[in-house]
Amino acid sequence: MPRLAIVGAGGYGRLVLDILIAGGLEAWIIGFYDDAHAVLPDKIRGIPVLGDIDMLKSILSVEAVQVIVAITENSTRLRIAKSMRDMGVRFFTAMHPSAYVSAEADVGDGSVLSAGAVVGPDATVGSHCYVGPQAAVDRDAVVEAGVWVSAGVIVGPAARVGVRAVLGQNSSVERRAIVKEDAKVAALGSVDRV
Repeated sequence: MPRLAIVGAGGYGRLVLDILIAGGLEAWIIGFYDDAHAVLPDKIRGIPVLGDIDMLKSILSVEAVQVIVAITENSTRLRIAKSMRDMGVRFFTAMHPSAYVSAEADVGDGSVLSAGAVVGPDATVGSHCYVGPQAAVDRDAVVEAGVWVSAGVIVGPAARVGVRAVLGQNSSVERRAIVKEDAKVAALGSVDRV
């Protein structure tokens, strides 16, 4: 049974905890690590807040623990993940039991799929992405590393979403459309094929 650590004890960290509990993985979780631990409660839903990220890194040097980096801001999430990857850390991909991922899809390590998320055949979701409730990444689409796909988003067939992009709630990326890296698509917005 792997041991799991959640980096970030804010809203995204609590969401990850909820997904892990829904999947029956609560016993695997050793705790939260957050640089703001001094102002956080000692426990969140019974799971301890154990210290800062440097404390986790020191534990990782002697113990095998898989990590989920649950930091909302994409650049920060990827930067922290890279520093841990350079240490040889393994990342855990958290999927809500009601998420659907095609057997022909590829979801990168450290990503999180919420309730009702769908990843279609031959679609790719990169490492350290978030795919929100009822969001869909359709067939042949590519969502690169560190992307935030909010609730209700539709990424159309063969669309491409660049690194660290943010897709706002209920937005859509049309078939074969391209979202550039670091782009922000507003809630209810649409990106059309050029």
